[in-house]
Amino acid sequence: MQEAVALAHLRVERGLEDDDDEVIDLPALPASPPQLLRVPAAWWETPAVSCRVLSPVPEEARTARWFVRELLTGWGLTDLVEDAELIITELVVNAVQHGMRHAPRLAVVGGPGHPPLRLCLLQRAAEVMLAVTDPSAEPPMPQAPDAEWECGRGLQIVGALSYIWGWSPIEGHGKAVWAVLQY
Repeated sequence: MQEAVALAHLRVERGLEDDDDEVIDLPALPASPPQLLRVPAAWWETPAVSCRVLSPVPEEARTARWFVRELLTGWGLTDLVEDAELIITELVVNAVQHGMRHAPRLAVVGGPGHPPLRLCLLQRAAEVMLAVTDPSAEPPMPQAPDAEWECGRGLQIVGALSYIWGWSPIEGHGKAVWAVLQY
């Protein structure tokens, strides 16, 4: 995990002897592009998927981390907890900051059974899929981080920590942005 975070925040110091004043910024590594996975909208409602409704506020990342930790621990997958918590934090914050902003107004209000944000986990043979659904149909767009800003690295971290990541449109209800961890 630390290696992935270090890659996402890549900066190299270079100087002669003790001269640490010169900092050379290297271009950020490109995020792996999100994969498009088309699944039926009802797939996210199946009993195999464990879900939790989230409020559309960044502080819900804490609730999401707790839910992921408890579920993975219950499944006996404690080795995945650190990476999963970091991934889910980035997905929740992105959903709040971007998914809610680009959502149609009706979708934000939500219809019966379709809350604006949901955290979903699915355990399959040797892998766990972590997903956050939001009401926007806009696909996730990894950004090249600016060396002066602390934002813009989230999807790069998701791409570096996960086996594969991507998004799935949910017809009439936005999308799910997901990442898969293998064990």
